[in-house]
Amino acid sequence: MERYHAILTFFVPALCVSLATEAQTRKPELPVDTVTSEIVFQDLLYRHPPQTKNPSEEKVFGCPIEPQPEYPGGYNAMYKFIETHRQMPRAAKRARISGRVFLAFNIEATGEITHVAVLKGLGFGCDEEAVRLVESMPRWKPGKRDGKPARVRFNLPISFAIK
Repeated sequence: MERYHAILTFFVPALCVSLATEAQTRKPELPVDTVTSEIVFQDLLYRHPPQTKNPSEEKVFGCPIEPQPEYPGGYNAMYKFIETHRQMPRAAKRARISGRVFLAFNIEATGEITHVAVLKGLGFGCDEEAVRLVESMPRWKPGKRDGKPARVRFNLPISFAIK
């Protein structure tokens, strides 16, 4: 009986440790070529949009757009906006989470931001905070195709780090 008790006290904790480490494996990283500096431009386009019953008649463009959509004041102003308005969620602070949330969203022909979606999240409230942050951005200068404003799918990573 003591022999079985000794075996159980050794193997049960070992099994629990192996299961816990397996459960904590991270999601696979995005391909290296998808990130250009801190902004994902056109490499990570929404290649296979979900099928809808009534698709919009206006197309969503990616690569052939010239000029590309632009945040008012340029990318430096966008980074400043993100830094000043981003709030680290309490759950992420407690868990000491850091990393990037990758978002995709449409910039309409009017410059409005619509259809914000998380491509790769961190959890612990960071995903919701990144969506809130992008939705609170001011209107962008829209991209143009053939000289006319066009809807463009845009991708953006937002970094979260404990200070």
